[in-house]
Amino acid sequence: MVKQVNRTQVLDLFRTLGPLTKSEIAEHTQLTFAAVSKIVRDLESSGIVIPQGEGKSSGGRRPVLYALNPDALYVVAVDVSVEEIRVALMDVHTRIAGERRLPAPSGKNPRDYTLLAARAFRELVEESGVDEGKIIGCGVSTPGPVNAQTGEIFHPPNLPWGVVPFKDLMEEALKMPVKVEKDANLSALGERWRGAGRDVENLIYVLVGEGIGGGIVIGGTLYQGNPFGAGEIGHVTVDIDGFRCNCGNYGCLEAMASGLAVVRRVERELRRGAVSSAYPEDVESITLPVVLKALREGDDLTCRIFDDSARMLGIGLTGVFNSFAPEKVIIGGKMVWAYPKMVEIAAEITRQRVVSVLKDRVSIVPGELGEDASLIGAAALVIEDLFTLHL
Repeated sequence: MVKQVNRTQVLDLFRTLGPLTKSEIAEHTQLTFAAVSKIVRDLESSGIVIPQGEGKSSGGRRPVLYALNPDALYVVAVDVSVEEIRVALMDVHTRIAGERRLPAPSGKNPRDYTLLAARAFRELVEESGVDEGKIIGCGVSTPGPVNAQTGEIFHPPNLPWGVVPFKDLMEEALKMPVKVEKDANLSALGERWRGAGRDVENLIYVLVGEGIGGGIVIGGTLYQGNPFGAGEIGHVTVDIDGFRCNCGNYGCLEAMASGLAVVRRVERELRRGAVSSAYPEDVESITLPVVLKALREGDDLTCRIFDDSARMLGIGLTGVFNSFAPEKVIIGGKMVWAYPKMVEIAAEITRQRVVSVLKDRVSIVPGELGEDASLIGAAALVIEDLFTLHL
C-alpha cells in the first residue's frame, strides 16, 4: 500500500510539473533517492515514463529528465447532455487526440446514447490510428444525480429517464471499463487538473446551464456525500416565494437563476406587458436559444433579467462560502459563457453578504476550460483511478 501511494505521488508530480529529474522528485516527495529510482525504473519499463532530455547539473554529469509518455495510454471521454453527445479520445495529459459531436438521439433513450457513443468511438480509433490496446477505459459525464460507485443515474431533471444503469449500458456498448460521474463534478475535476483550480486544493465548481449543479473538491479529491448527492447547489432555497422548481420546492436557486428560470422570467415579463422586439408574439415558443440570441443582440429586457439571475446566484454562493469557505469558486456553463458579467455581479453580491471573516477571502472566477471542462474531467477520472490503483 505504501509503495502504491508513493508511486501515485510520483505520477501526480509528472502530471502537474512536467519533466523532472530523480533528485527533484525526491525533493518534492521526501522519498529517498533509492526509492524514487526504483519507482521511475518500474514506470519506465512499463512505458508510462520516458527520458526527455537532461536537467541542470550542480557539478558532474547532467541528470536525466523523465516525463509521462503521451503515447503510452489513452482514454475515451464522453459528455452526455440533453442536446448532444461528445466523444473524445484523449491522451494521458487529457489532450484531445480526436473528437466527435453528435446530436442527441431524438427519442432520448439512454441505450441509444450508448450505441451512438460506441459508433463514434470506433470511428475515432480508425481515424486516429491509436492502438486500441492502449485505451484503458472510458469516463462519462452526464446530468446528475449520479451514484459514482454503481454508475447509476437518478431521474436527471431535463431527460425523461428514471433510474438508469448507465455504466452497465456503456460497458456493454464499448466493451471496456467505464466510470460515470455527474457533469458538475467532472467540470470541477477538469478545472482542478488543467484550469482555474490548478493552484488550489479546495474548490467548488458551479455549473449554470438549463439547470444549476455543483461539484465539490476537498483536499484535491471529489467530495461525493454519503454515499452520493453532494453539490446540489441548485436546490438551495434563495426565495421561499419564488418559482416552483423541477424538484417540487419553491424558490430553489435553479428555479431563480438557471437558463430555464430566465426563459420563465422572460415569458412572465412579456405577458405582463414588457416590450421587446427580440421575441416572437407566441410567448410559449420562447426557448433558451432564443433568449441567448436576444442577449447577444443586447436586448434590454434580457440583460436586466440576466443581471437579476446573477444577483440570485450571488445570494446562493453566499451560503456556499459561509458553509464551506472554499479557496475558490469557479463558475461555468452556457449562461456564464453567454454573459460573463454574471460572474462579476455574483461575486459582488457574495462579498456584500458573506460573514465578515470571509469577506477578504471570496474568490469567484470564471472557468478556464469552457465546455471542455467536463470532458477533461471525464478523462481525468479514469487516469486518476489508474494512477492510484493499478500501475
